[in-house]
Amino acid sequence: MARTNLHELAFRLLEKLNAVASDGTFDGKLREVAAAAGLNSVRSAEAVKLLESLGRIEVLQRGRRGRNTVIAIRSIEPITIEDAESMLPSKTSRRSTRLTYDDLGQAVVERLMSLARDDALRTAQVEVFAAESSQNGARVKELEGALEHAAERETELRIRLKAAEEALDRAEENLRKAFGPARSSESPPRSLEDADTRAVLDILRSGRS
Repeated sequence: MARTNLHELAFRLLEKLNAVASDGTFDGKLREVAAAAGLNSVRSAEAVKLLESLGRIEVLQRGRRGRNTVIAIRSIEPITIEDAESMLPSKTSRRSTRLTYDDLGQAVVERLMSLARDDALRTAQVEVFAAESSQNGARVKELEGALEHAAERETELRIRLKAAEEALDRAEENLRKAFGPARSSESPPRSLEDADTRAVLDILRSGRS
């Protein structure tokens, strides 16, 4: 038996659509027309499916995401209960769609395999992230080591520079002592014991020669 008065509801919806259609095409909010015809959303969907199956209408655009529903009306011929029953699946086909234990087992296995694939994918992603994190950590340690070495090198250079400045100060002091007030011809020349002073004098002598 066809679902209670579905054929009547479908024809009522067809008449409402035809009444507000322009040149045989309805373009608007289907739920408003269905409500005016006394159909809720479930019965409206069933009626539209029946009308479309019987060739009374053709849905050109579904009313999704704020869009209007566009329906071309092909025929306004009344719908009989026999028309509605002819669109229902036969008892034989309904019996053949019953699930067996094999079908249930296959569905469970397919679901488990799908879960296993998802789990393997997540595991692979975690491993990739872990490897990238390890590489980044090693790179950070390498950069920290290089920075520490550079700081040590800078400290060493500062120490050497300070030592060179102190040596230069000593050399200047020794030069001032060496080229101080003129000595009498009788006084012997003073010897220069400082190695830095001797080095400076050697440079000066080589420049004069």
